[in-house]
Amino acid sequence: MNDDKVRIMIVEDESIVALDLSMRLQKEGYEVVGIAASSDDAIALYTDQKPDLVLMDINIKGAKDGIETAAALKKIQEVPLIFLTAFSQNEYVNRAKAVNPSAYLVKPFNNDSLHTSIQIAIHNFAVPGKPTDPQPADNAKEEVSKEALLFFNNYFFVKHNYRFNKFSIDELLFAESDNNYVKLVTTNKKIALRVSLQYIADKFNHPALVRVHRGFIVNIKNIDSFNEEEIVIGPHQIPIGRNYKDDFLKSFRYL
Repeated sequence: MNDDKVRIMIVEDESIVALDLSMRLQKEGYEVVGIAASSDDAIALYTDQKPDLVLMDINIKGAKDGIETAAALKKIQEVPLIFLTAFSQNEYVNRAKAVNPSAYLVKPFNNDSLHTSIQIAIHNFAVPGKPTDPQPADNAKEEVSKEALLFFNNYFFVKHNYRFNKFSIDELLFAESDNNYVKLVTTNKKIALRVSLQYIADKFNHPALVRVHRGFIVNIKNIDSFNEEEIVIGPHQIPIGRNYKDDFLKSFRYL
């Protein structure tokens, strides 16, 4: 498994449609963790694979349709959910709203609308209060552009080249303020965002991420050593600010 990829589960009872959707997703750079054709299969696959996002056909056959199945999945764990629907299925939309999906994808769709719907779903899920009604593709892309950094569960997503890329919190070593930017340093990448360090602290709000200096937030799970003046994470030496020392030491009690 590649942790950089968004892991998607498909619930679709038409095998040809499901296979086509799976191929489209993989072509767009997503990882498909599995395909379920019924409610029972969906619940089992969801529990086993713990996907980042679910694409759910509203009109699957069986004792439970897609809306009822989505409600069951949300009781297990909340993740972004996209309903696949058609213009002829408007009678389902009011029922679907009760499940609070993150986005809708109207059939037939192309790769651009598929990708845009996924970005909108991640955005709507990570930023509560955003609209979840179907959006035209152009409006959808504009909405996504307002947020460059999203966070949910134990992952964060950084927008780059019109795509949200997934990282685990465990991968993050530290965040460093650099003039008008913040550099997020992970185990294998450096990411520059035009935000403040306080924005990062507020956005993540994670117990392992601790501010140790006016210019640094560190992931204390990745600390190799420290003394009263500095922290060592791999080849990086990070100063400990006098005003942050007590909070840094107290943070170890909560892990």
